[in-house]
Amino acid sequence: MADLSAPIPFDDIPLEDARRMGRGPRMEPLLYETLRTTIQALSTDAMRIHLGPEIRPARMKTDLLRIARDLHIPVTVRKVPGGLLFWRSTDEDRHQAQETASRLQTGRHTNTTAAQRPLGQRNRPRR
Repeated sequence: MADLSAPIPFDDIPLEDARRMGRGPRMEPLLYETLRTTIQALSTDAMRIHLGPEIRPARMKTDLLRIARDLHIPVTVRKVPGGLLFWRSTDEDRHQAQETASRLQTGRHTNTTAAQRPLGQRNRPRR
C-alpha cells in the first residue's frame, strides 16, 4: 500500500509571521517603534544614539533614513564617536546635500570617461 502522506512536511504559519520571514535581517519591532516615535517627536533638538559594539553605525544610519523616508520626515544623520546624531533636516541641510550630490555626480562623470578607455590606454594622454 502506498504512503499517502506528503513527502515534504508543511506547517501552518500566521500571515504576519510569514510576511516578516525571508526578507533578510530585520529590526526588532520594539527598536523600530522607538525610532519611529523618536523621529516623529523631533522638533528643533537633535537626538544622539549611543551604539554598542554589536550595532554598526552604517546599518543604524540606513535604518534611521528608511524610517524617516517612510514617515515623510527629512532627517540629517551624522556619525559621532560612540554613536549617531540625527535631527530634522532644515532647508540649509537639504541645500547642502543637493550641492554635495551634484558635485559627486560631476566627479563620477569625468572619472567614467577614463574608465571606459581600454586598460592599456588609461594612463596614456589623449591625442
